[in-house]
Amino acid sequence: MRPKLWRNLSAEEKKPYEEKYQAEREAYLQIVAKEKRESEVMKLLEEEQKQKTATELLEQYLQFKQEADQQTKNKKKTKKQKDPLKPKRPISAFFVFSKDLREALSAENKNMLEANDPIVAKKQMEEYLLEIELYMTKQDNEAATRQLEEEQHLKIQKQGALQLLRKKKKEKAKNISK
Repeated sequence: MRPKLWRNLSAEEKKPYEEKYQAEREAYLQIVAKEKRESEVMKLLEEEQKQKTATELLEQYLQFKQEADQQTKNKKKTKKQKDPLKPKRPISAFFVFSKDLREALSAENKNMLEANDPIVAKKQMEEYLLEIELYMTKQDNEAATRQLEEEQHLKIQKQGALQLLRKKKKEKAKNISK
């Protein structure tokens, strides 16, 4: 019934629903673009840190790193799971139209539940905004902890390489003195 009504609407009648859809779509695209930019910045930062450490290390450290890379490549990569906290896409113009049509039908039929109560919609919007805010802070915190862990791991690798270098220098000095 609703799809037939939707198809029979003129472009002017569909326009308010299309505008609502476009507004929600733009908000969604802004959120997704922000997340994409943040992930790209994190990737660039990680690459820059890797390049700095690679130039600072000596030949022995590079060998050590190659061995570690081979071990990580041998492990199976796990499939990336969907993030349940990611915000949902906005509803299409047809579903906005359906909501308005449901209001008209509920006025005729008193037995239907009032699902489109403006107070309920406002509460749902507030809950959604809180969820988005919590999601973004959680993502920021996770990125910060990941970065700290990587920095600590790099420090440990540097220390191990330097110790190995010192041992080899001592061995060379002993071999030369003999």
